[in-house]
Amino acid sequence: MTKAKGKIPPVVKLNYSKGDLIIKEGDYGISIYEVISGKVGIFIESGGTEKRVAILGPGMIIGEMAFIAGSTSTRSASARALEDCYLEACHPAMLLDAYKKMPDILRLIAGQALKLIVRMNKMVVGLSLKQEQLQDSQTQELSDQWEEKRKFYRKMVSPECVFRPVNSPKDLKIRGRIRDIGKGGLQMTVKTSGLLNYTLIPGDELFISTYLLLDQKVNMTAKIIWMKKGETDGFISLGIAFTHMESEDRKRLGFFLMA
Repeated sequence: MTKAKGKIPPVVKLNYSKGDLIIKEGDYGISIYEVISGKVGIFIESGGTEKRVAILGPGMIIGEMAFIAGSTSTRSASARALEDCYLEACHPAMLLDAYKKMPDILRLIAGQALKLIVRMNKMVVGLSLKQEQLQDSQTQELSDQWEEKRKFYRKMVSPECVFRPVNSPKDLKIRGRIRDIGKGGLQMTVKTSGLLNYTLIPGDELFISTYLLLDQKVNMTAKIIWMKKGETDGFISLGIAFTHMESEDRKRLGFFLMA
């Protein structure tokens, strides 16, 4: 790093709207940003997509890695506004004197720590990609099983059910209607306005409860295999494969299918 000549540029106040790119991975840049309000996501590009590795809020700093690594270093990650944000950007010359006065050992520790963070971020992204590939493979396998077993399904009298994503609060109840069911899974329609701001995607696991025979309640855990627009506006149709069911619930389902 070389000391800036002449007058040091003043702090610049910046406003970003949700989705705006603040820093681009691989670009050259020397400014250091402090988040004053809002949230900023830190991303690393991999496989043509952005993988988020951190979320920064008020009081946190962006761009410090390029400052410590030197002015010839490129940005190691991208920063994007997750919501409307207000940031302050300062020139590194404002910090250079104080940085140079730090003991050599502290500057060495800071540099090594940042290099370790960069490596760890890349490892996290790599592991995330492998996990996504595994989930895609498992989802495809379940989809194949679902289609194979579909010939054994039978139409139903459209019983209502309640469900929730497995990672949601236990008291959450989203309503749907089962259209057909078999030993391996079911098809359900859901009113989009009743999703309570939850976004469902293939691969999501759900807890589902319904009554098949009088007061015979059946609980199941299942994974969404496919989604499509329902025959009626405002509805979606879900193809779902069972991933877990207690023995008593499986017996109740079996008796229903034989009835």
